[in-house]
Amino acid sequence: MDTVSDQATVQESQKSSLQISFYIFRALAFADRNRSIASLVGVVLLVTLCDILFDAVLFEPYKGVIAFFSGSFPEGFEGVDMGFSAEVWQALLGMILGTLILVISIASQSIPKLIDLYMKDLPSLIYVWFLIVSGMHAILINLYADIDLVRPASRVFNTHILLVLSAFFAFPYIFYILRYTKPSNVISRIYGNNIDQIHDLTTERAQALITVPNIREQYQVQMFEALNQLDDILEYVSFKELKADIIHQMSLTIHEYVRVKSHIGEEFFSVTPKVRTDISFKTMIGQYGDMEKTKTFYEQKLFRLLGNVYIRQIEDGSFDLASLVAAEMSEIGLTAIELEDDRLVDVIIIRFNTLLRFAIKHAIKNNEARNLYNVAFHYGNFVNHLADYQRIDYLKRCFMYFRIYGIEIFKHGKNSPALYFIVDVIATEMKKLLEKVYNEKWDRDLQTHLLGEILQVDNPPDVNKEDLDQGVLINNGVRILQIGLALFYERHNDEEFVEKILKDVMDDVNVLGEINFSKVIEISCGRLKFAGPTFWEDTDRGNLNIYYTPDQNLVDGFKVKLYERARLKLIETVSKEFRLEEEEAQLLWEMSRLMDVKDYKAISKKAEIFEQSIQKLGQLDYKKLDLLVKLREKLRFTSENPDLVVGNSRQVAPGVQLTASYRSPTDHQKNEEFSALVRFNSPNFIYIEPSDLKQLPASNKEQPLLITFRFTTSRHKRIYQFTSQFDPSKPQERNLYRVLHTEKVKIIAEG
Repeated sequence: MDTVSDQATVQESQKSSLQISFYIFRALAFADRNRSIASLVGVVLLVTLCDILFDAVLFEPYKGVIAFFSGSFPEGFEGVDMGFSAEVWQALLGMILGTLILVISIASQSIPKLIDLYMKDLPSLIYVWFLIVSGMHAILINLYADIDLVRPASRVFNTHILLVLSAFFAFPYIFYILRYTKPSNVISRIYGNNIDQIHDLTTERAQALITVPNIREQYQVQMFEALNQLDDILEYVSFKELKADIIHQMSLTIHEYVRVKSHIGEEFFSVTPKVRTDISFKTMIGQYGDMEKTKTFYEQKLFRLLGNVYIRQIEDGSFDLASLVAAEMSEIGLTAIELEDDRLVDVIIIRFNTLLRFAIKHAIKNNEARNLYNVAFHYGNFVNHLADYQRIDYLKRCFMYFRIYGIEIFKHGKNSPALYFIVDVIATEMKKLLEKVYNEKWDRDLQTHLLGEILQVDNPPDVNKEDLDQGVLINNGVRILQIGLALFYERHNDEEFVEKILKDVMDDVNVLGEINFSKVIEISCGRLKFAGPTFWEDTDRGNLNIYYTPDQNLVDGFKVKLYERARLKLIETVSKEFRLEEEEAQLLWEMSRLMDVKDYKAISKKAEIFEQSIQKLGQLDYKKLDLLVKLREKLRFTSENPDLVVGNSRQVAPGVQLTASYRSPTDHQKNEEFSALVRFNSPNFIYIEPSDLKQLPASNKEQPLLITFRFTTSRHKRIYQFTSQFDPSKPQERNLYRVLHTEKVKIIAEG
């Protein structure tokens, strides 16, 4: 029972203490809201008490002091003339008030809400009310002096103490006001007051009081008003230094708030009605629950303001201030990472993505990539902080966002060419992080995942090949960085990662074709080999050359490896498409190298190039002759292909029925005919088998016979004709006769 009684007593004591603190706080809050009235009451009480105290205790010692310095004891203080004091007090008060009106009115033109700040400045309120009350004190003395209702001590107190003190502090106060209205000091004062408010939340008194909804709301509103004041000032002032100070101090506010947030009571994070109506939150209906759960409503408020600041700065062309916003966001992120505030880290990642979105829209509209360049850099710094603290899940998320935004930015590059470079910048940030995690020997599976992300940055859909001749070779800047990363792995003898990059580079062979792929490789390897560590122009990030690699000695060897892998890739692709044997594919590769324009796919798809390459093969052995016949058939460079327009007799397919006509040797006015079947077509001769040997013309050893051959294709019903030499006196095996090839095959009928 005693224990229960003691607990009840303790609870009653705590409740009573809370009630007392509540009333004290309410009184202080009332005084704070009405500082002018509170100052007046305080000054009146102070002057009255000091007058009484001076008369009762200090007047006689004061006369002794005067006697000590003057050598005679003073008499007749009751006769001191106070007629001059009213004018003196009026002049002093007029000087101070005139200065105040002039300075405050001028300064408030560029600093909004300055008057509100002044009306809460206690030193100013106390001093001005002190002048007014002291002047009233002198007037009362003059009114009651004639009827002897004024103590002699009051005359001395007013003229010797109050007047002297007021005059003495007049000019220091004027200088104080001048300094007070200086924009940097106003900003510092708002920032300092807000920081004090934040620290006050950690006290035991505040912890108890924020359980009361009205008091909690007042705390939240005051903290929001401080941020709104800084935002208003930032919009009005024109000096960049002041704007930078405001952005920095808004950031410092969050730094300090995040550090002490764990010591603030849980009840504080309940979003009150007035906060819900704040202009920054009116569009966030439905998210209040999440903000309360994650305890990030104050951070969200500041990030919304910083986002608006960022938009204004990029629209005004203030690149440095816009970059400062992103830089401060990165520093806030570092603080959140250090404090392991994962909820805030989530918010910061979202805000960085939002800044990227703002910058992308601005870049598309103005073809100006500078802001996007800066945001990507600071985003990269933030992700680097994540890597420093090995926040693996967040690092993977950010790499995914880098890839997504990199692909999107590239897609907009067609209309805004300046954006192509930003994709390179994003890839650079990813490359730096990959090198960092490799040097720190992170998990191989994680490195493989991150490597896969950077390899997808240059894989946008719907590639327009027409742009390639205009210098946009599938974002070769990203490819340069990927090859530079491969050289880094090559230096460390990591064949697995080198192989992954090689495999990804080989995808360009099919997309670009061999000719454009060769251009990309030459450009990429050339820039890597000859690029210096610095660029010859300056940027917002200095003159660092993002394409520089310290592994320039490995470039030539890697280029050879690229071309060899490209050769194997092309052979594999064409062999799979046309079912070529290894020897056939190798011969076709050899033929493609004989051409001025070396294009393996072109020679496999264009009959005219294939025919031209045969002419350059020179002397052929039987093995190559056989391979050429098989190649022609598999590539469908014969008359059986309905899409092929036969251009020379080598393309006549075996099995085609020929109709041959010639002039009769005995009667030149008469044409003779015979039919024959094409049995074999080699690079040098067509081998035909006549249907009736008796119809063959008589041989003429002195002059070969010219015969006109006609044949018909099965699908398009084209009738082709060509004329060639035929020697009936030299049959080959199985009654096959040779016909010389000709390059003059023409269509004589179609339908």
